[in-house]
Amino acid sequence: MDVDPTPLAAAPVATFKPFAPLKPKFVAPPSTPEALLSTWTAENSNQGQIIKFLARWPPSRTSFDYGPWIVGNRGGWKNVPIPNIAGLQADFQALIAANNVSIDTVDQISKANNVMTGKWMVFQESGKIDILWGKILFYICTERQKGMAKVSTWKEGEKHVICVYVEDYTDTEAVNSLRKELRKLGVKWKIGFKPDAYTHLNIYKDNPWKIRPSRFNE
Repeated sequence: MDVDPTPLAAAPVATFKPFAPLKPKFVAPPSTPEALLSTWTAENSNQGQIIKFLARWPPSRTSFDYGPWIVGNRGGWKNVPIPNIAGLQADFQALIAANNVSIDTVDQISKANNVMTGKWMVFQESGKIDILWGKILFYICTERQKGMAKVSTWKEGEKHVICVYVEDYTDTEAVNSLRKELRKLGVKWKIGFKPDAYTHLNIYKDNPWKIRPSRFNE
């Protein structure tokens, strides 16, 4: 039997485009942007009220169009004077002009202008963020009974981030204590801690002063 030496033409390979991630079914929009900002006290920091707030504003189903953050503020900080952001930024420009930007000098102008708050930053996927945010909000309201935390709303292609605050980023005991509590809540992977002053001064990765944007990574 004669055999055609010419190989059969290869069958076309089917190509499939990856499916775009489906947008979640968003909760109803807020009547005002302030609805995403919650204030907690000894009177309303109970299981029923916290669950009600979490159910109304789950970060995985709250659109960025409603606002960038869902905030829980428990208050209770006694030693936080009004920050002078404009003064901080002006002093930073003076440091730049004098070629004197360093961790120590930024700390000095932060203290001089009362910009001492800082936060642990916890990144999490949308499918896991609601439970983690609930644990952290419960902790802030009922156990720690002071301070503030916020979580970013849903934005396509991005993870959520939860920021949990301390009143003085140079208070390493308070910073480390909060990190231990977050670990108990399930945050066992490495996370970064960033002073708010760094945010206000646009000190991010690959900055010209070679300052690490995260003060601690644990």
